[in-house]
Amino acid sequence: MTATTTQLAAPAIRRPRTVLVGTMFASGAALMTYFGVLAVYVSERAAARDAGEEWFPEGVIELGPSGWIFWTLVLAAFTVQWAVQAIRNDDRPNAYIALALTGMFGAAVFNQLWFIINDTGFALAGTQGQFLFFVMTGTYIVFLIGAVVFLALTTMRALFGQFGPSQDDGVAAAAMFWHAVSVMYWVTWIAIFVTK
Repeated sequence: MTATTTQLAAPAIRRPRTVLVGTMFASGAALMTYFGVLAVYVSERAAARDAGEEWFPEGVIELGPSGWIFWTLVLAAFTVQWAVQAIRNDDRPNAYIALALTGMFGAAVFNQLWFIINDTGFALAGTQGQFLFFVMTGTYIVFLIGAVVFLALTTMRALFGQFGPSQDDGVAAAAMFWHAVSVMYWVTWIAIFVTK
């Protein structure tokens, strides 16, 4: 008797990090876009100061509310990493808590930004500084909403059991984009709110 073998096609190669690589490129593009807008803001502010013009009226932008956003994003950086570690350890209850907490921090940041925008009393048709302030905060809010939506979709997929110790790329990707959005604000906090 002779043994016969069949020639089966090899299984498709699994590419385990495609979500992370894609998110890395998206985060890089988002950071470059945002820092390009920030560069325009800083350049125009420097030109206005060189011309002797007042950029913002004294005391209009307070440091306190923007500082709370800074520290909220620091806390959110820890909670989003907590979610990644919990998924890797198959600790679903802690992963759900960490993802929900990070989403709540995102909502708190949005709420505080809305307060700052209303508190300044700036108008879109006001000075160039006021207009660029709206451009900066508006651009940041767009990226923040993107990060919160990414996190919400990741949370839903985690609730449906699609992530675990062997498949944690989605949660790690959401955390990566969250960190990119946090870095955007931390640099903006120094450039706009601290140095005014």
